[in-house]
Amino acid sequence: MTLCILPIMSFSYELNFNKGFSKVVNPDLLTTSIDVSIQKKDENAVNIEIEKFNNFIKKTTNVTLKNGSFTLSPKYKYYDNKQEFIGYIGNIRYSAESKDAKELNTFMDKLISIKDSIKSDDVKLNISNVAWNISDDLQNKSFDDLRLDAIHWIEAYSKSLSISISKNCEVTKINISETNTGNIAYARSEMLYSTMSKKVADVVPINSEQNITISPNFVLECK
Repeated sequence: MTLCILPIMSFSYELNFNKGFSKVVNPDLLTTSIDVSIQKKDENAVNIEIEKFNNFIKKTTNVTLKNGSFTLSPKYKYYDNKQEFIGYIGNIRYSAESKDAKELNTFMDKLISIKDSIKSDDVKLNISNVAWNISDDLQNKSFDDLRLDAIHWIEAYSKSLSISISKNCEVTKINISETNTGNIAYARSEMLYSTMSKKVADVVPINSEQNITISPNFVLECK
């Protein structure tokens, strides 16, 4: 803690200093990204395969899906400065999250089963590494707790300081910055590709602690 004392007037001082407050939490939210890519010569054929995944995704209720997108584009190959139309490529992408590892694993297993049932190299499924993150609810609660800790601490400190220097010290300003530090632990080091068999997603992710930190700037006036 660094302390700066500035004279305001005779026998009066302004104290301006920072102090860090931290809380260790266990991340409570598992997240992953889903990417389905389908390439066919016919646009309708792409849509038929995409719909198999979409029908399942639409019925999913035990996993939260965010940032969904769908694209359908013509695909060409180029040679001798010419382009040749070779078909269409469709992509659906989602972010998936759940606080329950079993539910997320079940969701991923089902996606792999759908891909395997199609039995075509034109259909590719990519599921990214599963990672533990801190949910907004847990992060906001942690910041609320730390802000309260900081307020209690500065109130006690100002009273103690007042007694020590025989002056009346009052808090005039508190500015708080917030940070979330720590490494996210991945459930596995490899990617899940369409060639991998069902149940490969059944992994118990490693959960590591992370620090939630605030660094308030306090201003006190003692006179």
